[in-house]
Amino acid sequence: EKSYVGQIHFTFEDWKDNRAMKVHLFCVFVNLLEDGDVINEQQCNETDTLPIHSSQIRGCDEIEPKWFQNAYDIPLHQMFADDTVWLTMLLKHYDTSMQQPMRQKLMFDAWFHFHPGGEGTNSMRHHFVQVNRPVKSAPGPMDSLVQSAINDYATYSKSKNVHTYSFEKKLFHALHNNGINSPTIKEFKENWAMANAVRTFMKDENSMLAVIDVAGGHGALGALFLALSPKCKTAVVIDPAEVRGKDGVQKAWGQFWQSDSANERSLRYRHECLRTGLRDELNCMLS
Repeated sequence: EKSYVGQIHFTFEDWKDNRAMKVHLFCVFVNLLEDGDVINEQQCNETDTLPIHSSQIRGCDEIEPKWFQNAYDIPLHQMFADDTVWLTMLLKHYDTSMQQPMRQKLMFDAWFHFHPGGEGTNSMRHHFVQVNRPVKSAPGPMDSLVQSAINDYATYSKSKNVHTYSFEKKLFHALHNNGINSPTIKEFKENWAMANAVRTFMKDENSMLAVIDVAGGHGALGALFLALSPKCKTAVVIDPAEVRGKDGVQKAWGQFWQSDSANERSLRYRHECLRTGLRDELNCMLS
């Protein structure tokens, strides 16, 4: 438990051929002993560094361990693309933290979405890293402190109260908590930026009573206006194609506008030609 960092989630564009994976990440500090050295059990219990003999570290069918004295020698160009993100972040953190009197623990969860082809392509389309609350640890009798911090983190992560998150992070985690991959992380970031740019341009967002999302597909942009603009009552998505993901947007984000009992607010979809659908919606809103 002391060495637990977080979870790494992998999804793939060709999800029917390459299923999603979840990996639990641990970071273990070791002190390599010389031949003949005896492991001090008391030392193991009092520090967060594990004394071991090199012969105790063995490979498996998939991997053969190799030691690197310098982090810059790690062959990232021969490894999976996600390693260049989370592994370098972890190494950089502890390279700096080791110089401090109190070693600060790094905990995070990460999501990586790959292009079609899985490991054969080894190309990320987009990614997101959520850094969680750090847990401080240092050499010494820290067992009770570390255990208390881990329990506190576990309670925090399981809680439904996410008031410590920004609203953007609440929306993002609502997608992943519901297992929704459409909109993708890239699409979410683009729609979030667009919605806020429009709100800034309008200056008085209270005058935004309705939104028409033209060729909006899954409707994430229209849904964001509903969630962000307090007076917006209707968002209509007009798209000739019925795009996968619209039910997911409603499921994940509906809570952010349906909880407003004082105003009836809705996200609607019209799957028809823009020539007729857009004209009808404009006539209805302007009449």
